[in-house]
Amino acid sequence: MPYPGAHAAVFFVLSYALRRPDEAHGARMNSTEEDMMEAISSGRARSIMLVGGADTGKTAVAGRLLERLSMGGEAGALDLDTGQSHIGPPAAMAWGMVKGGFRGWEEIAVEGFYFTGALSPPGNLLPSLAGAKLLMDAALQRCERLVIDTTGLITGSIGRIYKQYKIDLLSPDVVVGIEREGELGHILDAYRFQSRPRVFRIGVPPRAVPKGAATRAEWRAERFREYFKDAREVEIETGSVGLRFTKGDGDGLEGRLLSFRDDAQKDLALGYITEDRLQEGRLAVRTPLPPGAAFTTIIIGAAKALF
Repeated sequence: MPYPGAHAAVFFVLSYALRRPDEAHGARMNSTEEDMMEAISSGRARSIMLVGGADTGKTAVAGRLLERLSMGGEAGALDLDTGQSHIGPPAAMAWGMVKGGFRGWEEIAVEGFYFTGALSPPGNLLPSLAGAKLLMDAALQRCERLVIDTTGLITGSIGRIYKQYKIDLLSPDVVVGIEREGELGHILDAYRFQSRPRVFRIGVPPRAVPKGAATRAEWRAERFREYFKDAREVEIETGSVGLRFTKGDGDGLEGRLLSFRDDAQKDLALGYITEDRLQEGRLAVRTPLPPGAAFTTIIIGAAKALF
């Protein structure tokens, strides 16, 4: 004979297992943007990561979150989208501070950046993950709340694996998924029974405007033009500095982006190679690096500066 209460216990276990995903551990799988904003601004979450495909309004939602969070103290903005960067130049991740309200991405000064050497994560996953973690750790040492904007890579196994391991590595308190028709399920459903991160899934804001490839390319070109407008020509003797590559080796260097890194492993400035004389131990580079800046290493990326 079953022990007393056995039927009740079985019923409880089955009820727990059969709950809808949006009931698990208080997760909000179908929230409105306003509900999400209110829950985050009134809660204690320090790190909030935005996840969504291209043209889903992640950056706009990030701006509205920063507006709310920065009114009560210093909030950080971490931009991980190396192809459509709003803080710092393309091919780099960067973060900055917001205080007393969000006044636009162009008003956020770069507090630190990490050169990944590429304009998108595929083929460059390790630099992208390493940079995200290092910048997040640095930002959280100086700000109370941090909003993390990510790339639009969500499709296929590469999108799923990249985003899930990014969530594992950064361990945000909250993940906000922005989707049209449940396309984030293959990424975020895995977290529905976990208490952390807390997951909100909201619809695409009506103001989100699709951008074509040409528009994205022009955005990057304008960002490069702005970054390099006061650049100067320098010559590097490669035998006197450390030399690293984010991908591949020293073939076809002309036009490729690089970063000057100091002894504290901090990226100082980007440059692009104008003359490849690596076989002779020299590279000619155009860069806004200030004269006299001390660097110990140059990191050569795979992407080129396209104006």
